Amino acid sequence: MSLTRQFGLGFLSVLVLVFLGTVWINVNSTRSYISDQLTSHSQDTATSLGLSISPYVGMEGGLPVIDTMVNAIFDRGYYESIELKDLDGKLLLKKTNPPKPELVPEWFMQLFPIVSPVTRTEINSGWVMAGELTVKSHPGLGYAQLWSNAKRTFLLTLVIFILGTLLLGILLKLITNPLKVVIRAAERIASRDFNPIEYEPKTKELNLLVKAFNKMAGILSKQYSELTAQAQAYYKKAYLDPLTQLGNKQALDNKFARIFTKTDDEPVTGFLILVRLSSLAQVNESEGAAIADEYIKNASQILSTNIQQKGELFRSRGADFAILLEDMSDIDCKNILQTLSDQFKANSSEMFINGYAHMGVAHFGADTKKAPLLELTDAALTSAANNPNGWQLASDITVQQSHESWREQLKRIIEDEAIDILLQPVKNFDSSVLFSECLARFKDSTGEKYLPMAQLIPESEKLLVSGELDKAILRKILSLLNSAQTNKKAASISINISTASLGDLSNIDEIIELLKHIRKRSERVIVEFHEHSLHRCFKNCVYFANMLKENGCKITIERFGSSISAFAHIRQIRPDYIKLDGSFTRNINFSEENQFFVSSLVSIAHGLNIEVIAELVEDENEARCLHGLFVDYVQGYYFGKPEVWS
Repeated sequence: MSLTRQFGLGFLSVLVLVFLGTVWINVNSTRSYISDQLTSHSQDTATSLGLSISPYVGMEGGLPVIDTMVNAIFDRGYYESIELKDLDGKLLLKKTNPPKPELVPEWFMQLFPIVSPVTRTEINSGWVMAGELTVKSHPGLGYAQLWSNAKRTFLLTLVIFILGTLLLGILLKLITNPLKVVIRAAERIASRDFNPIEYEPKTKELNLLVKAFNKMAGILSKQYSELTAQAQAYYKKAYLDPLTQLGNKQALDNKFARIFTKTDDEPVTGFLILVRLSSLAQVNESEGAAIADEYIKNASQILSTNIQQKGELFRSRGADFAILLEDMSDIDCKNILQTLSDQFKANSSEMFINGYAHMGVAHFGADTKKAPLLELTDAALTSAANNPNGWQLASDITVQQSHESWREQLKRIIEDEAIDILLQPVKNFDSSVLFSECLARFKDSTGEKYLPMAQLIPESEKLLVSGELDKAILRKILSLLNSAQTNKKAASISINISTASLGDLSNIDEIIELLKHIRKRSERVIVEFHEHSLHRCFKNCVYFANMLKENGCKITIERFGSSISAFAHIRQIRPDYIKLDGSFTRNINFSEENQFFVSSLVSIAHGLNIEVIAELVEDENEARCLHGLFVDYVQGYYFGKPEVWS
């Protein structure tokens, strides 16, 4: 066999490997991505459909309505089956599609199988579980997309293969010494190393060959980079906090799942540290969201710098960070705590009224359970707020001590009405004030500082005094309102009622009795309650809304839009206003998705004669965008900061 033929066969073999390897990698990567999409789509559909049909499950004559709603989703062809069963497992409704897609070869489906994800969700009627909804995604569209992608990849790679082969046939006679260089480059491509050939032969023909291989490597590199970018984008969206780029709560839950899953491996021991930014709520109120974001990012930088490779850092929610230190001694853990505490004190200033940050720490071992660990750490975090060194070990306190301390604080606040009321205006776009929202702040025993709301509100719920706290706030507001009326300075105000208070009918009746004292001025009182209350205690919310209307008060549902199911309740409550959830208004001028959602919501609300308020409006661009979307009123630091009502 001639040397030319040997070279030719060698190069063709390499090109075939590159061809097959690229197609296989691309199709497998796409299959994984499609599987993730199907799972996410199935879960989202099960959740949203379950929330939509829950009011009709168990209702007499509700099954036709459910069937219509299911058909609206099922007829799109995205699902293999949808089943609805009651509590006894009796099948109430079932929709099925043929499992095998058309126009996709059987061998292809066997070679690249896609497992249809099945998701289940509980159907609740109020507080009672009424059934179970099962959604199974149809693999047909996934196979069709995968088959289409495979054909495009095959054709593109085939073109590259043919071009490379033709070019090889022309240049083979001139290939001598550069042959090994080109072969090594082809082998690197097969191994996903797409770096170009740096060697440039002086022979014109060989130089062209090298350039052709570099071009092919560039195309394959682009394809691979795009797939990698897709995977990274999915990870960032699912597991990273957008502000700090740290792991989010989902990532933390995944980590906990690994730690607290019993395996045959060596048990994991270490420390859980919860870090809370002590003054975030106050900074957000006094300085605005932009400064609060800088506060969060600065704290994130401090934590990242000091933790580095010693542990894992997460941002679990607004003001809270979590640190997991595995296989670390008590002394090393205390050294880290002291270092962080010193850093926090060094970064403290007058702006941080309650200090910069404090930390709660608990040890975990082989027999530790997740729930008790979090409870201990949370108790330590609460205690740390009053600890001079800024941190507290759970082993040095008990949960009962923490609760007793808060019980005394709350008792003092309610009995002494140690409450300040701040007013933040809700304005039209011409800056005329519609009403002012009442924001409560609670004084400590010295009367000089405010207690942290992020701790006080959860503790009031744990100790079952939320209703008494709401009534104390209401009495304070009514006192100020009567004083304002006497001084002829009365204006419209809004009052917030907590979800915990609405969960108790006796609390609702007492709140209504208090509001009757201002019945002559009730047209100037707007009562706000959270959208979450509609899910927790819908019947109580309907009762409360009816009683408020009888007394002449207006109603606002705040944080609206955070849940799809809220639309099912809005017709029964018929509020005067809805206040958009701040997550939709922040930077809305940069988000087409949020603009579309807000525009749709405004259209629905106006169709029901409900006016729309946007909260957390921080700058002119956001305000201009919201005005263009026909939002009626706005609230935020751009239009007015909270001021003490005195």
